Amino acid sequence: MHEGRIDEALESIDAAHADLHRHRGDLRRAGEALAAIAHRTANAPAPPRGDLRIGEVAAHLGVRASALRVWEEAGLLGPERDRATGYRTYTPADVRLARVVHLLRQVGYPLAGIGPVLEQLNHGGDTTALDAALARRTHDLNRRSRAMLDAAAHLNDYLTHP
Repeated sequence: MHEGRIDEALESIDAAHADLHRHRGDLRRAGEALAAIAHRTANAPAPPRGDLRIGEVAAHLGVRASALRVWEEAGLLGPERDRATGYRTYTPADVRLARVVHLLRQVGYPLAGIGPVLEQLNHGGDTTALDAALARRTHDLNRRSRAMLDAAAHLNDYLTHP
């Protein structure tokens, strides 16, 4: 701004707003998908039939196998191991949990906070923690949006009254 590159600065600001808008859409879609998965509604993605290996689950979710390993190391997933081969085997229930983890990660939820959400879903389908997680992320996005508006007002004042 001080160097007179106002067009570049405004373009950066627009990109930040577009990014925030994308995050809001991602959060809304993730919330809808998570609710469908948690309540096992007709809108929920169909679970795979039978047990799957890690590469198959990764392909099914659109993630890398290394992500599933990280989630397992964090205690979020616990697939069984084939006794003969040692390969991980994921049941449809394991894939459902992996899908929840993936959706929460997509909207920026930290690994450390996902455990309580999964725990409640595993015990009776309670979505209290899930709803709270989505509400916290919405609050974070709203806070960011207000901060960006405040900064834009200051910037406009600076440009209008140099």
